[in-house]
Amino acid sequence: MIEGKTKLERKRRLAQIVVEHLTSLGHTASIVEGRVNSRGHRDHILVDSPLGLFHLTASSNTDPAGSILSSDVEDAGQAFLADKSFVAYGWNTQDGRAIVMVVPVAAVLGNKSMTKDQIRSASIREYTTVLGPQA
Repeated sequence: MIEGKTKLERKRRLAQIVVEHLTSLGHTASIVEGRVNSRGHRDHILVDSPLGLFHLTASSNTDPAGSILSSDVEDAGQAFLADKSFVAYGWNTQDGRAIVMVVPVAAVLGNKSMTKDQIRSASIREYTTVLGPQA
């Protein structure tokens, strides 16, 4: 599950899941904290790999038809996507699974938010993972 009391804790757990999944696929990956991108945005936590940088969005929305914000709340900006290759979207389901879908940044740019169906459609299947319900 993508757990944590704060947004940063949930993002950190999502980063761990992404690193573990990429590693299981034969890629190297690591968690990076406090990186400032070329647009001046400070990333609290992201994943770096030879595939590129992964922005992380850990949503608390469990609605299967829900949407997830893909821009800043204040100005709908997307400066946080600068220098990134992918966005890893993660959320928990109502039946206790954790879903992680990786979407190319090009598919996210220009979208204020994306529905989970849009994320599924744009995701790279090889990088998608589902963690089963906790016993």
